[in-house]
Amino acid sequence: MIAIPLDNKESTVISKLYGNSAYFALLNEETGAFKVLKNTACGDGMDTAKFITSLKVDSTIFYYMGEKVYDNLKEKGLKVYSCLKTHLSIDEIYQNLLNDKCQEVTNENSSALLDSGNSACTCKTK
Repeated sequence: MIAIPLDNKESTVISKLYGNSAYFALLNEETGAFKVLKNTACGDGMDTAKFITSLKVDSTIFYYMGEKVYDNLKEKGLKVYSCLKTHLSIDEIYQNLLNDKCQEVTNENSSALLDSGNSACTCKTK
C-alpha cells in the first residue's frame, strides 16, 4: 500500500504538499484500488509522517518533502518515492509502480530530490 498526498477528498492528482496535505489516498499496489483518508495530522510534516506510518503502508510518494520527514519515514522502514515534481494522477502512479518507473529516494540521491517547497496549507479544505 502506498500513501499519496491529495489536496482534497475528491482529488485524483498528487498534491504539491506533504505534511500540509488535507488527505491521503491509500493505493493498493496490486489491484489499483484506493481509498481516501483525512490527514488528521495536517499542518505538521513530522506529525504527518507519524500518521502515515500508523496506517501500516509500506511506501509513499511526494511532490515536495523535507529532509526530516524523509528521514523519519525511512527510519520506519517505508520506501519513499519522488514524483519528480510532476502532477501525476493516482492511476499514473499505479502504472509507474507496475512498470517499475517510480524514482525511489535513497541516501545517494536525496539531496537532489528532496525539497520542502513553500505551498499553502490545504488542511481547511473540505
